[in-house]
Amino acid sequence: MKKPEKFGRTLFSYASGAFGHDVFYMALSSYLIMFITSQLFNPSQTGISEATSERMIAIVTGMLFILRFVELIIDPIIGGVIDNTRTRFGKFKPWILFGGSLGSIAIILLFTDLGGLSTSNPTYYIILFILIFATLDVVYSFKDIAFWGMIPALATDSKQRETVGVFARIASTLGQSVVTFAIVPVVLFFSKTHDSTNNVIGDKQGWLVFAVFVAVISLVGGIITVIGAKEQKSTLRQDTEQTSILNVFKAIGRNDQLLWIALSYGLFALGYVICNSFVLYYFTYIFGDASQFAIIGTINLAIGFISAAAFPFFSKLFKGRKNLFFVGLITMIIGLIIFALSNQSLPMVLTGYILYFFPYPMMFLCVLLMLTDSVEYGQLKTGNRSEGVTLCVRPLLDKLAGAISNGVVGFTAIWVGMTNNATANTVAANANNITHFKIVMFVLPIVLFIISLIFMRKVKLTEEFHEKIVDQLYEKLENKQ
Repeated sequence: MKKPEKFGRTLFSYASGAFGHDVFYMALSSYLIMFITSQLFNPSQTGISEATSERMIAIVTGMLFILRFVELIIDPIIGGVIDNTRTRFGKFKPWILFGGSLGSIAIILLFTDLGGLSTSNPTYYIILFILIFATLDVVYSFKDIAFWGMIPALATDSKQRETVGVFARIASTLGQSVVTFAIVPVVLFFSKTHDSTNNVIGDKQGWLVFAVFVAVISLVGGIITVIGAKEQKSTLRQDTEQTSILNVFKAIGRNDQLLWIALSYGLFALGYVICNSFVLYYFTYIFGDASQFAIIGTINLAIGFISAAAFPFFSKLFKGRKNLFFVGLITMIIGLIIFALSNQSLPMVLTGYILYFFPYPMMFLCVLLMLTDSVEYGQLKTGNRSEGVTLCVRPLLDKLAGAISNGVVGFTAIWVGMTNNATANTVAANANNITHFKIVMFVLPIVLFIISLIFMRKVKLTEEFHEKIVDQLYEKLENKQ
């Protein structure tokens, strides 16, 4: 067992990485699409026609959707590569540094028009965009899988893992909240006009500075994790062998608990990312005042911290992570219903959003820790420990949710007239626009959440069950010797 002060250093270092990692994730998953639909092909800034603008937005959105789907099959292989890595720094840290460095460069490039190519030569722009985004997606997967895959290496038993998970989730929630709070003021401050003209938030210069901040914060957080986080040694972790490509997919396919957790989380994550990606659109085009969006960042910062810190209490109160997931999802559904009915009432918007957001950090922890515990379940069932492969599933699902969400958001923005110089008045001029928008933002996530609840019933991997699995593994190892 590590000395407490060393474990405390590990907690701080890992939490720092989680903060930077989720700053990056939030910018990529929720706000890149806003930059594309409102800035990249804006007729008032580029001189192109409205029809050309919408066509280019549709092409880029489609490319995002297709690229992320194609690369999904790569994630399990990346998990296998990480499992097979043997260096003096361990198997996770080299990939955190590699992915963080290249990813930071790539995200800055994506928040530009690539030197004006988006309008002067759209074909070249699309080719370069595909190459940059594909590179970003791969290196981000290496970092994401390696970072979250470290948890079983930082702590062996469920209680310590819960401590690591809580610290990391508090920090990652803080990272997401800082982005939500700062994006509008940062973009406006560094834009040439410093205001929100025609409800278009800032200009390309402001968005570029925002991307640079994101890249630097993410990279620094990863470096702190690499330097300060210390892995624990255990006989369970030493009982490993090289993982072949075939065994990568076997490790996932033969772990039934991993699959049920993944199916439930995948639907939940998709619903959450779709709704979350539309919140800034809601404040801009439905509520009619994008400056009020900073309130959401403040709420995320305060409530997210409380929610993650209160996870052990609520987990105990509801007698386990699985039950907490159920209660949290019901609370989120109630919040979405209130949010959907709020229209331009700020108190109702905030009430609905608080109910919707408060359970999320705890539910993320429920899934993260259940997936982490499925490492030992898979080890017992298959005879091989696959940390990277098992824990690549959650990033893979987040990537899938982000891919579908980007497509849904981009095409919905075109469908309901929320692109370029649109305003709340132009959107409201057609009542169907608001109805269609609310169906996608609220009704679709509610349906996905309900289906997620159904699949979660199949999960049997409770904390007590995991303790029995660990005992059986140690018993098997003793018998081997």
